[in-house]
Amino acid sequence: MSKEKKEEQEEQEEPVEPEPKEVEEQYEELLIEEARKDVAIKKESTVFLKLEDIPGLGKKSQDILDENEITTIDQLMTSRLIELQAMGLQRATLKKARAEVSNSVPKYKYFKEELGLEDLPGVGKATADMLREKGLNIYLLETTPIRELEDKYGITETASKKYKEGLTELQGGIDFINAFDIMEKQKNAPAFTYGIKALDTLTTIEELGVSGVRLGETLELFGPFRSGKSQICHQLCVTVQLPQELGGVGKKAVFIDTEGTFSPSRIKAVHDRLQSELGWEKSFEDVLKDITYARAYNSDHQMSLVERLLQLFYNHKDEYGFVAVDSATAHFRAEYAGRGTLAERQQTINYHLGILGRIADTYNVAVAITNQVQSNPAAFFGDPTQAIGGNILGHWAITRFYLRKSKGEKRIIRVYDSPYLPESEAVFAITPEGCVDAEE
Repeated sequence: MSKEKKEEQEEQEEPVEPEPKEVEEQYEELLIEEARKDVAIKKESTVFLKLEDIPGLGKKSQDILDENEITTIDQLMTSRLIELQAMGLQRATLKKARAEVSNSVPKYKYFKEELGLEDLPGVGKATADMLREKGLNIYLLETTPIRELEDKYGITETASKKYKEGLTELQGGIDFINAFDIMEKQKNAPAFTYGIKALDTLTTIEELGVSGVRLGETLELFGPFRSGKSQICHQLCVTVQLPQELGGVGKKAVFIDTEGTFSPSRIKAVHDRLQSELGWEKSFEDVLKDITYARAYNSDHQMSLVERLLQLFYNHKDEYGFVAVDSATAHFRAEYAGRGTLAERQQTINYHLGILGRIADTYNVAVAITNQVQSNPAAFFGDPTQAIGGNILGHWAITRFYLRKSKGEKRIIRVYDSPYLPESEAVFAITPEGCVDAEE
């Protein structure tokens, strides 16, 4: 074979590389085809698998579900186990049926069953019902100190340790994770706007890509009267209800009022402004209905209301996103007067704040408290204003804000202490339409 023919043959045998655009189009077609297959599988599983097809789900159980208008697989899987039990269904039957669905329906392949008191070693239905009547649930058991479990719920120290160890084993052991996983979890965490651009900018954590009030965060707003503490709490009760696309999280709020500061008219003013500016469709009446209100008349009543939130959030899981206590220290300051009661007051406040912190951690709810201030006569230089509660209050909140009055309707808010944010200030204004940026 001549040299020219050999080179020509090698050129013909050499593979032709496709154009980048052609490769991209083929890849997109492949992705579309895979997506179509997934949709077809999910649709087929959801449409053709019926309740009567689930092994172990007898006619009696199906009749109970039908009476309570649970007629589809999706309804069965998205309903809480404790709610289904309340209808008269057996826990073991439900767990077995939902496990069968999880194994056969791709949509629920990674479904994780919610743990209950009955799942703990040595706890039967009678014991679980008795503990529930006392207000205990699996989340409280995990986060409540052993001494408190004994004092409040009558569970012995030995039984408490046994239950906690059993719960740890059910959850897969001690939950240690590395710091990188924590950062990934916190990135783009659910958060809602203050309704004030300057304050959202002030609270932006660039490393995590979040701004505003993060769910699970604890806040303290302290400052003199008329500095805007209650106004911000009112506004957050509204902005937490905004849908995600408008800067909210679409959840309900709780307002515990200790000084008679709550005003539905302020809620209406904020709602009307946001409705006008953002095109929000939720009505004012629905916004008010999604704010759970309670008036605390003394410190004991205040503490009782906060403890009842633990049960409220358990029964209405994932419905609430914000709790405001305005103010957290007013009753304690009035009822524990004099230096002789200082130690008792601080210990009681510490316990009270511990419950609020537990609410934030357990149910992923943002908690904001307002705090009164006093003047320090020993301060010869600088601002003599200091928050009530001393170090107990100072160590509780993740982020502390100091508010003070400025000219006219303007207010200055400063990041007083935070592990995430630098010490800096923002200016906002209190207007008939709520708290807005000062330039507005």
